[in-house]
Amino acid sequence: MLVELGDDMRDAKTSLQEWAQSRTRGSRGAPVYQLVKREGPDHAPRFYVEVTVAGEGSDSAKAASKREAEQAAARAMLLRLGELQQ
Repeated sequence: MLVELGDDMRDAKTSLQEWAQSRTRGSRGAPVYQLVKREGPDHAPRFYVEVTVAGEGSDSAKAASKREAEQAAARAMLLRLGELQQ
């Protein structure tokens, strides 16, 4: 069975970037992701990432990989902005 993916199936980082660029014709700039902390052993690390959008503040998340933490932080911001439903 083939299922067509809609816009809501895009990854959170892409959605947040598109949101930030569309709101004020790019004056907010792209979201900025910062690795705040990495802890734990090499076989089970935890990455803490913060995402910031100018004029909208920041949100953070943690996950087992940097990419997952970035996605989770972007999702948290989209939820807070009301651009994503749980």
